[in-house]
Amino acid sequence: MLRFITSVLSVIVVLSGSTVAASDSRSYTALKFAYDTNSYVSYSPDMTRLADKFSICLWIRQPQPRNTSPFGYNSNELFMTDDGRYNRLFGSSSLDGDLISKFTSPVGTWFMYCSTWSLASRTFRVYVNGELAGTQTTTSGRKLNTGGALVLGNKYVNSGHKFGGEIYNFNIYSKELTATEVAAMSSAGLCTEIPEQLEEYRVIKWEDIVKLSRSGTVQDLETRCDPNILVELQRTRGKLELAVSEKSTLQLSLNTTQTELLEVQGLFNSTQEELVGVKRDLEVMGGELNDTLVELKGVKRELGGELNETKSQLEDTKLELEDTKLELKNVTESKCALQKGNLTKWDLFYSPAYYNKTFTRRLYQQLTTTWDSISSRLVGMTITDNFIELMKEMDDDQIDHCGDLS
Repeated sequence: MLRFITSVLSVIVVLSGSTVAASDSRSYTALKFAYDTNSYVSYSPDMTRLADKFSICLWIRQPQPRNTSPFGYNSNELFMTDDGRYNRLFGSSSLDGDLISKFTSPVGTWFMYCSTWSLASRTFRVYVNGELAGTQTTTSGRKLNTGGALVLGNKYVNSGHKFGGEIYNFNIYSKELTATEVAAMSSAGLCTEIPEQLEEYRVIKWEDIVKLSRSGTVQDLETRCDPNILVELQRTRGKLELAVSEKSTLQLSLNTTQTELLEVQGLFNSTQEELVGVKRDLEVMGGELNDTLVELKGVKRELGGELNETKSQLEDTKLELEDTKLELKNVTESKCALQKGNLTKWDLFYSPAYYNKTFTRRLYQQLTTTWDSISSRLVGMTITDNFIELMKEMDDDQIDHCGDLS
């Protein structure tokens, strides 16, 4: 939308001032060329300023399209035909036949033709009624030849493309007009003063051409501006001025929106920075948490190993205690049994028959006559120094309680 308004504003700049005549009393002079005779205006202007850039614009009206040439320069260097069949620059035929569908103005009505080119752009552009009709790319370094004749009413003198119609406001400018400038010129119509506003660029001027000598039947055609066209142009100008006002309002709104956008952008950037900081802190905390978890797992693993080892030691100690209690009980019972027998208490166990031997049923049978009360619980125990000494250490009080053993 803004791009469109900008284009419209460019048109307004060109149209500003005295673009439209102040009243319907303004007249203009067109040239009318007779088709049946060889009628033309020919001369050799100084084209030096146009060698590397130019724009040609003119208004054309013909009774019917006849594939004739309203103008030509230097024979085949530059010319066009009224039906769009030929639009040539530097003799190139690349556009031949391609633009006929663009030349659709009703017979007997005026239409505007413009062509622009520059050495810098290397692009030949053809406009019909302000709209781009076609383009041609030119050879690098190729300039317009400057020594030829400019002919209005034919391609060149005595050519078969003799024109039969009317021409008005033929001007050649020493600049490559933009599409916006061409559109503005077309929109302003026959009564425009845009050519005068581009005076510094006008090399070939219409008011000079109408004063030149003529060949054949070339008539001046005095016509006044159509008041209806003037009214419509004034309405158009009013609409464009309204568009300028709306554009200013939109520009203010746009500026406000851009300011708000910058503020939001600043807030967003600040929030982003804070978010990055928080994320960085979380990453650090996460790393520390992971380290702590690893340490806890290591401690748990170490404690678990120590706990298991301690439990195993406790189990071993418990078993040893049980074994000791059982061994003590067995020793007590054995001593009680020996006390009740007829043998010396301890000497028997040092004999070769018993010392370092396993207490078996057979030995038990040998002892039954002497130790009739020895418990079968001693079966399976090994008779060692510790075993004997433990039994010796038992005092008589323990022996006194032998009756309590079950």
